[in-house]
Amino acid sequence: MVSGALAIGAAIGLVVLLLEAIRYRRWGSLRRWQPAVGLGLAALAALGAGLGQLSEPIPLAVLLGGLVGLGLLGLSGCGRAGQGLAVLLLSLASVWGLARGAFEESEAGAAFSLLLWGCGLGMGLVGIPLLGCLAEAEMLSVLMGLGQGWSGIAALTWGSRLLEMGSPQDLPWSVLLPVGLAALSLVAGTLPLLILPVPASGTESSRDSEVGSNRLLSALGHGVGWLVATALALALVRNGLYQDPFWALLYGAGVLLSWALLALEGGIPAPEGKEALLWRACVSLTLVGGGALLALRLGGSYGAALLGLGCLAFPSRWGAMAALFLSAQPLLQNLLHQFNLQVAGIDLTQPYVAAALYLGMASMGLAALVHWVYGQDRPLPTGIGLTLASLLLPLGVGYFVHAQPQAAFLLAALITALILAALQPIALYQERGRAPWTGTQALGLAMLAILSSNLSRNWTVTGFYATRLERALVLVVLVGILVLCLLLGQGWRLWQSRTASR
Repeated sequence: MVSGALAIGAAIGLVVLLLEAIRYRRWGSLRRWQPAVGLGLAALAALGAGLGQLSEPIPLAVLLGGLVGLGLLGLSGCGRAGQGLAVLLLSLASVWGLARGAFEESEAGAAFSLLLWGCGLGMGLVGIPLLGCLAEAEMLSVLMGLGQGWSGIAALTWGSRLLEMGSPQDLPWSVLLPVGLAALSLVAGTLPLLILPVPASGTESSRDSEVGSNRLLSALGHGVGWLVATALALALVRNGLYQDPFWALLYGAGVLLSWALLALEGGIPAPEGKEALLWRACVSLTLVGGGALLALRLGGSYGAALLGLGCLAFPSRWGAMAALFLSAQPLLQNLLHQFNLQVAGIDLTQPYVAAALYLGMASMGLAALVHWVYGQDRPLPTGIGLTLASLLLPLGVGYFVHAQPQAAFLLAALITALILAALQPIALYQERGRAPWTGTQALGLAMLAILSSNLSRNWTVTGFYATRLERALVLVVLVGILVLCLLLGQGWRLWQSRTASR
């Protein structure tokens, strides 16, 4: 049963990957050197992890994740092929984990989690800085692929935690279920493509009737996709894994949420204007926030991850945003679990925690301001700088303060990023153009910060036991490196200006 479920998930991912690649037959529009820059960031992070004496699998995992990120960028011109690649790799990772006994022994499970987080970090380090250089369709493809991978990593992480905290079971259902549901999301999203006809040329009246019939067929296809995915999820949960059907119903609610967000984004005809954009942003925020509250209240962090997997069924910008937001919840909870704070949670009345909340909101707002000022002309350098800041800033909070303020910082940054992503269409309407600040890129930066914080537990513990003098010396070194980088950047600009004036 275990091997069969994982084999079916891998087969679905491979089939979708091949079909989409054959259907589009084109690569992403990035220049050749741009993906190399992203892979260089992943290599830099792997080098930092190695020099920082983190666990051995982390640097290798970051490099492997960087290669996966390159694959997502290359497949960005092929629709849902990136999602198929993510599901295929999640299935293979689960097979490898089961073969190594990662869900039976705590030490093997910890190593497996580190491998997953490192791969997730490497994927984001390659994909997130380059989002501003992509076309709209390619950007959505990369976001859906990253969301599929990150949601699966979050669900596998907390599923292994459930096995560790619960009684031993013959069937690792909490690990098999996310892989199966991720594959079902691909099935649900493929069915509408099979029903819609190929667009045909004709008169204007025939085009109007064709658009009306296509809307009906699209609604029929999405409805059939939702019913098929929910029914197969019920069969998997109840008859295959012998668990409560609640998990399948929660996943079905996620697929329904994906359908609603897709309809709000472009399926419902509405007049273009500030009022319509504001209405869509408010309704979408309400749906995502309400779905997160429902999942966390009824299913906990594991339920949030399953709901996020359902939100990836039908490709849309808001669906990817919802998946990223929901998949961050299990990873944040896992960060608290590493420091035995999962029961007490985050004490907001603690002064350091309140300061960290302010820092998280201010840093994400500052990131949006930096993109607004510099990202229009230089999207790639701006994205690289913000990506490095998203790695280093939470590490500094964990080292100089503690894990509880670090989690508060990450939570505030995550919520602020969701609000910025919701307000992005209104900002673009005011600007009368497309800005490189995609909004969803902010959620990607928050995810990178959360993954790096989970990987850097040893650094946080080291900072907790460090003396004031040691912390002061580290701070002086960091400030010196920052000043040196600023001076080098200013010198480079002066040299370029003098060269251009000659």
